Amino acid sequence: MNLKIDRSPGLSSNDVLVTRALYYRYSSWLLGYLMAVVKDYELAEQYLLEVFKEVPNCLHEFTGSENSAWLRLQVLAKSKLKGYTNTLRTAGTKTNVASDERLKFDSYVSNMTTEQQIVFCGVYYYQKSTVLLAQELNKADDEVKKILKEAFLKIKNG
Repeated sequence: MNLKIDRSPGLSSNDVLVTRALYYRYSSWLLGYLMAVVKDYELAEQYLLEVFKEVPNCLHEFTGSENSAWLRLQVLAKSKLKGYTNTLRTAGTKTNVASDERLKFDSYVSNMTTEQQIVFCGVYYYQKSTVLLAQELNKADDEVKKILKEAFLKIKNG
């Protein structure tokens, strides 16, 4: 993995040091988070680099807020991953795939039906509203909320 922030135009030496410190402290955590979402090491590394290339442009958000740096990095990663989910959606991801083709996540999400996975991941990981998911799945909003509730019950009950 090759992250070159030293030669970026307009960065002070302090900006470079802060970005490096964030990278050394949080890159392994963020890589694990990205791996859990995309299930491909090289792709996760690419997203990690994209996130940390963005960090110098928004350092004020890391230093000027009370939110932790880890939470801010997660928000950046989620914003980068939105393109990934849009790519999956336009590539023809279907809601009625066979159970062996379902998304493989952690044990909780893997126990859900495909429909529950799509709704849960859409709300939790990609921060979509139930109204938007209802439009995408051609279902009523109340039905999507019911599916989400069932997904949370599966998580709660194991």
